[in-house]
Amino acid sequence: MLESLTDQEFNQFSEKHPNNMFFQSSYWGDLKESTGWKKHLVGIKEDGKIIGATLLLSKKIPVLNKNMFYVPRGFLINYQNEDMITLFTKEIVHYVKKNNGIFFKINPTVEYQQRNTDGDIVVDGTQNKKLVDFLIRIGYQHNGFTIRYGKDLEPRWISVLDIENKTEKEILKEMRPTTRNGIQNSYKHGLKLIEIDKTRLKEFKHLMEHTGERRGFIDRPLSYYEKMYEVFHKDGKIKIMLVELDTKEHIDHLKLQYETTKTKMEQAKKEGLKKELQSQLEAVDRKIKDIQKVQQEHGEVITVAGGLFMTFGTQVLSLFGASYREFMHFNGQYFLNFEMIKYAINHHYEKFNFYGITGEFNEDSPMYGLFNFKRGFHADVVELIGEFTYVVNKPYYFLYDKMFSIYKKLKKWRNHK
Repeated sequence: MLESLTDQEFNQFSEKHPNNMFFQSSYWGDLKESTGWKKHLVGIKEDGKIIGATLLLSKKIPVLNKNMFYVPRGFLINYQNEDMITLFTKEIVHYVKKNNGIFFKINPTVEYQQRNTDGDIVVDGTQNKKLVDFLIRIGYQHNGFTIRYGKDLEPRWISVLDIENKTEKEILKEMRPTTRNGIQNSYKHGLKLIEIDKTRLKEFKHLMEHTGERRGFIDRPLSYYEKMYEVFHKDGKIKIMLVELDTKEHIDHLKLQYETTKTKMEQAKKEGLKKELQSQLEAVDRKIKDIQKVQQEHGEVITVAGGLFMTFGTQVLSLFGASYREFMHFNGQYFLNFEMIKYAINHHYEKFNFYGITGEFNEDSPMYGLFNFKRGFHADVVELIGEFTYVVNKPYYFLYDKMFSIYKKLKKWRNHK
């Protein structure tokens, strides 16, 4: 029998569940309520103990005066137990009907078939093809094995680094040489990682806007980030980070390097060594002049990159990452992600989740650069089983489907006017 759960008991259950993700938390429900959704926390108990639970989000459909339901990242149940899936589905169907709903969607955090860092299928690896078939057999409609962004409410493909019981050195060793070099070079620039509070969210928003213009996505309004921070920060489930370059400190470091190299050159007796040190000296001098120019144009302390990270359950999840194009040569994103990986290791998280990618792994893919960046950290490609719809009221769903198709066509037409 399905029953309502408190925020506290639901979060405690969710954080320990193998399929946990911040989407399945009371915090996400609170955030979505600020955007017009309604939060439902429900579960099944056995001898007073929760054995399955979920956050359900509902929203009224205009004209029809009915509700649609969404289960972000799927039920928190044992997906290897068909009886449990059947029971939980039956209870949710009853709940949705009772609450004037016509359908619900789920997109479980369950792997479809195991893949490696390159996206290749692992021979004899984990696979859940039978689960997809079973869900279809008991009434779910599958949205398909999508490859790109757009068709699913959340990415079907994600990138995850396993850090459980690993050290920083072990993680570094497993990375691709180019990524390791990018990380090592970033530390030579004197970058600093700063956790910001609500008073500095405008800086992060500006960084996201710049990245959106560069990558071709529309950023969320500042109010969304403010609400997100307010909801998740109260229990320490979010970290918004900026990577800053202190130009004065960096110039001082380079000047010290210049003087040390100059002394070595003056003391060198071999002509070949002198020439090598002279070349190094000229390179450092160029760097000093470049940084001085940046300092004059942008000030003493400059934000070069940033990110928004969720720290819920057993993983740190990188939800948003951003950087200024003109400062990308400082390798701020390498610095940011490795610093947060170290944070995750030191705080005993099991995974560092780079989150969304697409299922295209060739160099011609428009999203290849994003995949390749995350792959460089030795993160595995995780292909999820995808999105499913369960219709509980067919006549109304037929009307909704027609209305939604017309809405999409009108929206497309307006965008092309």
